[in-house]
Amino acid sequence: MIRSNRYLNKICMEIYRKMYKEATPSADLDELIKKGITKKERWFMNYYLDEKRQMEIIDEICKKYKCNKWERNKIENSIWLGASPTSIKKK
Repeated sequence: MIRSNRYLNKICMEIYRKMYKEATPSADLDELIKKGITKKERWFMNYYLDEKRQMEIIDEICKKYKCNKWERNKIENSIWLGASPTSIKKK
């Protein structure tokens, strides 16, 4: 079964929501979108979440939806090339 890009985008959004909820500072992604914060350049750099935890979240959500290897790869690429929280701590 091939899932649509729309379906895979919903999975990505669930991953982003969980990442930002666990990020420092914690944030509600839907509120950030509603307030227009996500339209600002490099807004995601204001949020930190360890890379290992980000990978764990991707794993958890992909397992939840039983993503195949191709879907997982597509989701992962979208997350890393998109607006995931930074994994570099500010000094």
